Amino acid sequence: MTDASLVATRGAVPVAFRILALALPVLIGGQVFLAGLAIFSDGSMWEVHAVMGGVLALPILGLAGLALARPALRAYRLPVILLFALYCLQFVFVIAGEGIGVIQALHPTNAVAMTVVSVLLARTARTER
Repeated sequence: MTDASLVATRGAVPVAFRILALALPVLIGGQVFLAGLAIFSDGSMWEVHAVMGGVLALPILGLAGLALARPALRAYRLPVILLFALYCLQFVFVIAGEGIGVIQALHPTNAVAMTVVSVLLARTARTER
């Protein structure tokens, strides 16, 4: 049984997975931009940053679901699970670190790690044949 939205155009990487993998670094970059706006221009952008942080769960969960459900995506499971774990840590650093600046400071540092993993994932998904 093949779903048309999951059929790969090149190699074993389904189109849906490739699109999500390519979109994720852009979305994370948008998050960094929103944080910059909140710091340097308009403090109300923190609310938008928080909402968009929640929205980031959608492509991450989509990638995880596809990687875990499709045997052809087995090679992507580790980076996708790592992305999910890093995403969950974002909330830990902000919420559990409330009032502990050293812990909350790990939030942007973790965003860098998420960016690196997502860019590597996107690069691999884009060039996989």
